[in-house]
Amino acid sequence: MKKVRLSLLALASLFVVLNAHAQFADAVVSFNPGAGFSPGFTNANSALGEPSRVTPGAFGGPVDVFDPPYLSSQLVSIGAGGSLTVQFSKPVINHPNNRFGIDFIVFGNSGFIITNEFSFETFDWIGTPATDGSLFGVNAGRTRVSVSQDGVAFYTLNPALAPTVDGPLPTDGAGDFHTPADPTLTPTDFAGLTASQIRALYFGSAGGTGYDISWAQDASGNSVKLGAISFVRVEVLSGKSEVDGFASVFVPPGLNK
Repeated sequence: MKKVRLSLLALASLFVVLNAHAQFADAVVSFNPGAGFSPGFTNANSALGEPSRVTPGAFGGPVDVFDPPYLSSQLVSIGAGGSLTVQFSKPVINHPNNRFGIDFIVFGNSGFIITNEFSFETFDWIGTPATDGSLFGVNAGRTRVSVSQDGVAFYTLNPALAPTVDGPLPTDGAGDFHTPADPTLTPTDFAGLTASQIRALYFGSAGGTGYDISWAQDASGNSVKLGAISFVRVEVLSGKSEVDGFASVFVPPGLNK
């Protein structure tokens, strides 16, 4: 009986640790939709909490790499010159052991284009849906991502390293929002792959675009060491980005790389 109680205590402790790190952006500090945003997608609170696992409604269903979220209740749209600043109630840790060094992930609504033929008799794809790696819904323009500890002093993540928000990788709602996918993956790596094969490349991740707090720079381009941050700002410099959510990274030690 004592061993059982100890096991239950260990499980409870593990749950507390995991829950302490399982966090999403939970407050909007400021929002400016900019120019060229998607009309009707201006509820910034749509970017708070857990990103979408399911799109509700008669035409909805599970969110996966071919079927990204698309409702105004799921996404906020930011056009050129616009910005969104969110806050995490629990600081996002700049942890050197995080997988690929990624500390937080931004989820958008990009998706892989299915290249199978479509049957208008069955209204379904012919064969198992696969992609050639082409994407839809991505921002082909540029974004700037900045981070802050106090919401006052913001530091830009090195633009040579920080990818565009709402680009690769499409969301897999069956994956873990707190586990980053390999940031070196490119669309060509997914050519000819089905959803299950893409999921294998994601290695348990839900996809999204990952960022390392260590990329922070001051106005002169000098590296800034930040142990943790509580604020993330996304600025769209050109194009248009849709944002579904922000997640901090926490990977159990055994899965860190």
